[in-house]
Amino acid sequence: MEQYRNISDTELTYSNDCPYVDLLWQGRIFISNAVLRLIGKPSGIRFLWNAAKRSLIIEPTDIDDIDGFPVIGQTYAKYGSLIIGSITLVHEIWTVTDWDKTLRYRIVAKYNTLSNLAIFELKDAVASEIPRNIHGGRPKKPKN
Repeated sequence: MEQYRNISDTELTYSNDCPYVDLLWQGRIFISNAVLRLIGKPSGIRFLWNAAKRSLIIEPTDIDDIDGFPVIGQTYAKYGSLIIGSITLVHEIWTVTDWDKTLRYRIVAKYNTLSNLAIFELKDAVASEIPRNIHGGRPKKPKN
């Protein structure tokens, strides 16, 4: 666990060791498994949105938390990320940032050890096109 918390920002790459979220205008939030490992593999997560500081925070919770989202292994094991639909939260973020609705925005986490929170500052977002395969939808993973 400590190996993920002590990686400097310059050493992070978008792979299995990089905690990041992807935000799409359609209301989808992709949370990499590295984020869940970073905050201790919780059974549930809660989003905290701070419009004044322009940051999104992921906090670990119990699976029974009424304000949280459950994290169940089979939900995210197939694609390497947890996919959550929250159109209200995503549209609130877009109104503050004025981002392009046709792009995906990826933000790498900063970790707060005292509070066990993953913090995503919107100023760190990197825009990219949404990948598509020739049939539309999610790109297929190569077979090994």
